Amino acid sequence: AVVSTQSTGALDEAKDPKRKCYQLVGGVLVERTVEQVKPNLKNNSDKISALISSLDKNLNSKEKELIDFKEKHGIKVKGEDAVDSGQKKEDSKPSGVLYLN
Repeated sequence: AVVSTQSTGALDEAKDPKRKCYQLVGGVLVERTVEQVKPNLKNNSDKISALISSLDKNLNSKEKELIDFKEKHGIKVKGEDAVDSGQKKEDSKPSGVLYLN
């Protein structure tokens, strides 16, 4: 998201189309004008946004698969149980042994 907002900001700030700018092409720094570079920046920004969206969908799908697999095979992770039981203990009444000296 940071790359996407940076390139979008660069697109918005470039008002003079004849202004010089530099673009790294294949490891070589090339001098261009803003109007030459702007379509490439827009295209790259669109591709990055699409890639991020695709990766988010894949992540959500894999998380669901993992949860289903854990439930199917009765797998419990020690750290996850502590968080869940900690929340349950706060809601229930305290129980324990009272020791008087």
